[in-house]
Amino acid sequence: MSEQLVRLLIVDDHPFFRQGVSLFLDGVEWVEVVGDAANGKEALNILHYQPVDLVLMDLQMPQINGIETTRQILEQWPTVKVLVLTSFNTWDQVYQALQAGASGYLLKNAKPEQLLAAIRAVAAGGSYLGTHLARELLERVTRDPAEESQGLSPLTEREVDVLKLIGRGLGNKEIAGELFLSVKTVKTHIANIFTKLELSNRTQAAIYAIRHGMV
Repeated sequence: MSEQLVRLLIVDDHPFFRQGVSLFLDGVEWVEVVGDAANGKEALNILHYQPVDLVLMDLQMPQINGIETTRQILEQWPTVKVLVLTSFNTWDQVYQALQAGASGYLLKNAKPEQLLAAIRAVAAGGSYLGTHLARELLERVTRDPAEESQGLSPLTEREVDVLKLIGRGLGNKEIAGELFLSVKTVKTHIANIFTKLELSNRTQAAIYAIRHGMV
């Protein structure tokens, strides 16, 4: 059974990098590179006329940087997924990208199979962090007591189950299969989780799950 096609936009200010990623992805049957942009302004212009499922987003770019571009994309096209692909791995940049709404964060020195795994996970509605970033995130959130006092009391038992699976990186269809629910019901539970815990995206929900020892 073939995978669902992912229409992908590459945003990076280095033309050789864009070309290299595009050539690599051209050999992947379930990915269609629909365009590339040298900065955030160009990316936003393309999105106005070109249907896109997922954006590979660099961070440091002229005109509009990747974090601000991510924020604007999700405000105007909330169904588009953003996967950050950058050379910068400082925690401040990771945190800002996730807060802006990015569903994944990967470094440019990642292996090709990691890039494909990240694209697949994010396109399916899940989240993805490179291995060492995930390890650092876990260390940070487990030693940060601020979130622990919030607890999970606002959530129903079923919402807790859904949050645990979000923390494991599962997409809506996978969660529905695990819990024997419809995808529509899963979406309703996720909307309730976001409202009750004051979260804005799945990555924040996954972080919340990790902080509370649910993963």
